[in-house]
Amino acid sequence: MNPSALHREVEEILRRELLRAYSKEEILNLLAPKNREKELEQLLAELEVASSLSKENPEISATCRGGTVYYNWNRIP
Repeated sequence: MNPSALHREVEEILRRELLRAYSKEEILNLLAPKNREKELEQLLAELEVASSLSKENPEISATCRGGTVYYNWNRIP
């Protein structure tokens, strides 16, 4: 699957601080000026599902803590 430009932007955010997890709201706020909220919401939902269904270690992992979904980069360069 060829990642979309938006997918690459999310990856760039997650790679900034490899030990940090970003909440869905943080990612939406960081990309808000792009005015593509619906597309971003769909992408984050797909990443969350892919993370939960993956038998391997996915590049982006999604975890839920206290009702908030957090995303982080899961690969060490």
